[in-house]
Amino acid sequence: MKIGIDARLYGPKHTGIGRYTQNLLHELIRLSPEDEFFIFGVPAELLELAQYPNVHIEKLNTKIYSLAEQIINPLIFSRFHLDLLHVPHFNAPIFYPGKVVITVHDLIKHLSTGPQTTTLPSWQYYFKHLAYRIIVNLNLKKAKAVITPAHYWKNYLINQFQVPASKIFVTYEAVSQKLKPVLKPSKQILTKYHLKKPYLIYTGNLYPHKNVPLLINAVNNFNQNHQTKLTLAIIAGRSVFQKKYPQTDFIKPLGFVPDSDFPQLYYHALSLVQPSLIEGFGLTGLEAMQLELPVISSNSTCLPEIYQDAALYFDPYNQKDLEEKLLQIIKEPSLRTQLIAKGKKQVSKFSWQQTAQDTLKAYQYAFK
Repeated sequence: MKIGIDARLYGPKHTGIGRYTQNLLHELIRLSPEDEFFIFGVPAELLELAQYPNVHIEKLNTKIYSLAEQIINPLIFSRFHLDLLHVPHFNAPIFYPGKVVITVHDLIKHLSTGPQTTTLPSWQYYFKHLAYRIIVNLNLKKAKAVITPAHYWKNYLINQFQVPASKIFVTYEAVSQKLKPVLKPSKQILTKYHLKKPYLIYTGNLYPHKNVPLLINAVNNFNQNHQTKLTLAIIAGRSVFQKKYPQTDFIKPLGFVPDSDFPQLYYHALSLVQPSLIEGFGLTGLEAMQLELPVISSNSTCLPEIYQDAALYFDPYNQKDLEEKLLQIIKEPSLRTQLIAKGKKQVSKFSWQQTAQDTLKAYQYAFK
């Protein structure tokens, strides 16, 4: 089978979708040596895939979410007479005539709306949001199979878009095996990032649905009412909303943090806090579990499905509830120990090999 993959969003610089595309492709190609893979994207970003004999790297640098990707991409894809095209996002070209599989990581843009969710001018936001909705609706109807990372989102697609359950495939994501707990702890990381213990970690972007203001307010209020003073370390590499959260004695925006620093930062932390109102999968919590850091998580959308009993949950609309969980994680060392053990067990249930196997099932369904 000749399988095309739109890999313009490839690698960690493209955040969650980039990591998904990178990890999935390596496993897919290894699992299917009899298939030919045509990988479309920026060749310089895809060099590591050239090692596989069944891979063809094809240049495609149209801008994401642009009119060009809707007009030019179908022409380029059609040249290769693909048996199947997988676009690992909602933005497949609606005029492409071949069989298409799409990955819908979430529908956050349906649920978190309005000019406050973007830096675009209002008129431009509303125009782009309308285009987004049209493309999502058309591609959900047109796609031969739809991949999504959680049963929560599968059910949402069934109930809100009437997508047939038979063509939706849940493929859980996973943590990179390169991410390993610390073997030799070092306090140099605290000096590097000007951190004092105890500190909490938040990792992710700062869009409104991430609910970071509730976390900041909870930390500030906690510190006013307790002898123990908590610091919040915010890891957000390139968020356009960074300026909304100025640095204080207890709120420390760290900006971009390289993967190599995560193990030491997480080792010294008290907990990772995931306060989101909406999440597509919840990979940051699983990464914390891999690094043996307890997770305090909101109980919203798919997070309880992914974390199961390995997280301490709170209501993301209730600041007091979060403050109580912060006190609990400080006062009960045995709880941290239990969460670490449960986290290690939970994260071991996920693997990119399994993601690839489940993705191949979607391909087989779409190709028949």
